[in-house]
Amino acid sequence: MGMDKFEMHAQLYEAQCRYTRACRQIEHLNIKLEDLNKRYIKARTDDNKPFRYKLRMRIMTHDGILSSYCMYACFKKNEILDLRYKLYGENPDDGELIYDMSDDMEIE
Repeated sequence: MGMDKFEMHAQLYEAQCRYTRACRQIEHLNIKLEDLNKRYIKARTDDNKPFRYKLRMRIMTHDGILSSYCMYACFKKNEILDLRYKLYGENPDDGELIYDMSDDMEIE
């Protein structure tokens, strides 16, 4: 039983580290996306069509990566809440309800 708790503490620590890194990456991607949007608006006002196309592709790529990181952060947050509940009996606060990702995913 003691080893299980030790492993659960190690899993909790690793999940918290990964969640923190994912949040930092989300912040970085948001800043990059804002910059790309500003550059796109500038290219649109200058009527620079080839550059607009390139920027649209980069914006779509960054948007996809951002949504993937957001889903990953949600999974890690759920894992953290689950481990905290198992270790300490902590119930999530109203703002920390476990998010069910199964509604968002389409299985074919």
